[in-house]
This record gives sequence, C-alpha cells and structure tokens, in this order.
Amino acid sequence: MRATVGTYAYTPTWAAWFAAKGRWGIKPRRGAIVFYDWAGGKSRAGIDHAGIVEKVYSDGSISSIEGNSSGRVQRVHRSSSIVGFGYWA
Repeated sequence: MRATVGTYAYTPTWAAWFAAKGRWGIKPRRGAIVFYDWAGGKSRAGIDHAGIVEKVYSDGSISSIEGNSSGRVQRVHRSSSIVGFGYWA
C-alpha cells in the first residue's frame, strides 16, 4: 500500500489521489476507504479521518474499521460526516 499512496496518510492528499485516478465516489462499497469530515463538510479539503468499509447496510449506513482514534483500532457504525469513498479498483 505504501507504494500506492505514500508513506504518510494526510487524508485530504490521500482522497485527492483517489480522485485523480478516477477512483473517488459517494457510494459505499465493502473494502473502500471511507473519508470523514467531522465538521460535516463535503469538500475533500476538509477531510480529517479515514477508515476501511467493512459492511454496507440497506439504509446506507456503514460499518468501518478505523484506527488513530481513542488510541485503538475499532469497528464503528456511522452514517454522518462522510465526504466520500476511495475505491481500490
């Protein structure tokens, strides 16, 4: 993964990389990278957190695996603050 997106995970840059490759969208998919803006914005420049989509529910909410929050890796269920998704393929 480091060869693909670099050594550091500055989330706005990572999201821009997906967009430049035509791999950015707003529809959740299992395995995609989910990008959040805790302030509720929809701009990639405002992104401040990311996770990996584990499951997509019928109501559009997702379950994701996230780290760097509360000092641990955890599964979370979210439906808000999502800016978009980066798809690997």
